[in-house]
Amino acid sequence: MPSIDSQGPISRGSRAAAAPRPVLSLRDSRNPLHPATHRTTVQMVVRVPTSEAQLARCTLHGLVGSALGVHTIDIDRRSDLACLHVELDRRRVTEAMALLMRTLSCAEFGAVRRLDRAA
Repeated sequence: MPSIDSQGPISRGSRAAAAPRPVLSLRDSRNPLHPATHRTTVQMVVRVPTSEAQLARCTLHGLVGSALGVHTIDIDRRSDLACLHVELDRRRVTEAMALLMRTLSCAEFGAVRRLDRAA
């Protein structure tokens, strides 16, 4: 919290002439007590063998729980690959990738793109 040092007492008459105090916004992202409410959602693409698709999905659910947004799984039978399209908070992408790499060394990551949505 910022502190204000004064040179001495301020009389009633001089208070009106004093500079106005800055107003702190509750949405000020630099203030850790009041984080910004806006969250950036991204779509992360992950490719795994079809046999590992359920493990990848469960791993992501275990990491972010109900915060895991809409997700779809496309299955390519010819190449035996499953492509997961997962929506999550941008701040969780690195953590999700690290967990998937530890759990499924065969995981391949595609594009991570920002989704324009109102929070």
